[in-house]
Amino acid sequence: MGRSSGEGGDETSPERVAAGAERVTVGYVVRAKGVKGEVKVKPLTHSVERFDELSVVVVERQGEPDRVLRIERWRPDQPGILVKFAGIDTPEAAKECLVKGYLTICRDEVAPLPSSDAFYVFDLVGCRVEDESGRDLGAVVDVLEMPSTDVFIIRRNGEEVMVPMVSSFISDLSVADRRLILRGVEELFQ
Repeated sequence: MGRSSGEGGDETSPERVAAGAERVTVGYVVRAKGVKGEVKVKPLTHSVERFDELSVVVVERQGEPDRVLRIERWRPDQPGILVKFAGIDTPEAAKECLVKGYLTICRDEVAPLPSSDAFYVFDLVGCRVEDESGRDLGAVVDVLEMPSTDVFIIRRNGEEVMVPMVSSFISDLSVADRRLILRGVEELFQ
């Protein structure tokens, strides 16, 4: 597990990555670690092996311009991974440029889902939500990972409602139609 820049990886050009394509977050930089500019990353992907296929990412930090960086290598470091980026060679540089940043990739580089009943959060956010009678319940604004089950965050009239992502509440979910139909949750939306 893990890789260096000489092994495999995609051939994504920095120009293509920076061209403004819609991007998806695959990791969050928690802190600098060590003396060589490595950073601790919390993977936001279903498989850390996903990083084997990445060679270039865009780092997004609030209030700063996006940075296109090449991954030199990565390795597991439980409960996350350590990543070394080309040109970031000190803990000070890592802290200044990367910490509290999100690692993003182009949407067309997203790894396949592990099963047909799995969805990416970015596909669910923005879906209209209705009950089985067609009454508008709002829109999905986020999905939280919880220990027992994921939870939809649905915003309606400025308020947020949490609905467990369980089959007994989901009547239909169509990412293509951008629509989620719920049942048995009426009391949550009163």
